[in-house]
Amino acid sequence: MAMQSPIAIVGMSCRFAGCPSVSAFWDAVMARRSLLTVPGTAVELPVGQRNVFDRPYPARLGQLGDLYACVPSMQNFPRQVNAGENQDLYFATQLAFDALADASIRPHSREPIRGTVRLGYAPPFNASTVNWLQHTAYLDQTMEILRRFMPNAPEELLEETKAKLKESLPEPNAASFLLGTGYRFVSWIARECSFVGAAEIVDAGLLSGAATVMDACDDLRSGKADVALAGALTAPLNRSYLQGLSGEVPFSTRSELHPFEQDATGTIPGEGGAFFVLKRREDALKAHDRIYALIRSVAVGHNPEDNPSWILSEALREADAAVPSVGLIEADGSGIGEMEAREIEAIQRLWGEHRPGGPLVGIGSVKGNVGHTLRASMAAGLIKAALALRYRVLPPQVVPDHPSDAISNLGSSAYLLTEARPWIMASAAKARRAAVIGSNFTPCNPVGVASRSGRSAAIILEEEPEDGR
Repeated sequence: MAMQSPIAIVGMSCRFAGCPSVSAFWDAVMARRSLLTVPGTAVELPVGQRNVFDRPYPARLGQLGDLYACVPSMQNFPRQVNAGENQDLYFATQLAFDALADASIRPHSREPIRGTVRLGYAPPFNASTVNWLQHTAYLDQTMEILRRFMPNAPEELLEETKAKLKESLPEPNAASFLLGTGYRFVSWIARECSFVGAAEIVDAGLLSGAATVMDACDDLRSGKADVALAGALTAPLNRSYLQGLSGEVPFSTRSELHPFEQDATGTIPGEGGAFFVLKRREDALKAHDRIYALIRSVAVGHNPEDNPSWILSEALREADAAVPSVGLIEADGSGIGEMEAREIEAIQRLWGEHRPGGPLVGIGSVKGNVGHTLRASMAAGLIKAALALRYRVLPPQVVPDHPSDAISNLGSSAYLLTEARPWIMASAAKARRAAVIGSNFTPCNPVGVASRSGRSAAIILEEEPEDGR
């Protein structure tokens, strides 16, 4: 199989808990700083109580807070923000603009750009959709309940009550309704960036960050685009969403998330988003762009029950990269014991038992810093791995109190990166390589038994040679 042409990452942006920028994100990683905080009042979590699934809510979250706020006027929005609008639109547009600025590309170009936009995004509800439901179904249901409990109430009083309820809701308008749908707002981003190619929403669950990058790479390799924007977004979390998610995944009640802890109890969700500006490597070199790292391959698919390393193997094969050539794995590291054990098993199947002088691979997970950012989790991991290659550093993760026995024993070829290390290569002729891997939460079959297989993704990155050859 012919090796795929490399795709260059020439621009990046992100906002995660406590991280307003890519540089702040890297600083938090290198300092092994946990940015998880007690849920704010806006989340309305009854911490300490158990939910409808008889499970506890998380004691901490990776919260955006004020970093979710953007200035619409800076994004060419001509009117004041309505409380019933989809705020994710402003947030995603800001991230896209920040990534373009990092790549020295100006939005609102007079000349059209052969570019595409791919965004991983699928909120169950947002301010816009809820507002329209409140003005229709919810309001009608409320009035029906009032009529049932007050059958003798004068109709005039009921109509007056209905009018006051309407006044308490954000004002509805057609623009907010239309921009509340994902496809409309990703089209808005493309228009504001002067991109004339495809603009699509992608929902691949926790693998959305990898799926959008894979589609963007295909756009570039096929010649459909000369520039591609790929990103993923997890909007601020609320009680309703977390309660539904808790039916599928256990939450940790600890104050920190320690990936690959021996007694891992559950994950801690986080919020945020990221965008990448991608170009064909030859075009990036011609334009003298700064190249963070090269994407050699992306694989998304289903791991068989008996082979948890299949997707990672596929990505390595497509990249024409030998297993020992990968020195860093930005792992899923969700904090869920069963998932982490499966992940370690997959890595050790490929690297095998460690022998003196044999290859080692350092692993870590950024989830200890900003939480499990769900649809944006692989995008967060991709930023960390790309910066590690650019700076030639093996970055640390938040240190667990008791690292998993599976990777803390001397026989393991994988070791946990609890300290930052210079990324030294035995030969200058060999390129540094990193893998970013992720998994959807363990699925259940119809009778409620957890499966040991599921959909996974892997991205293989390589450093850009110093001499550009």
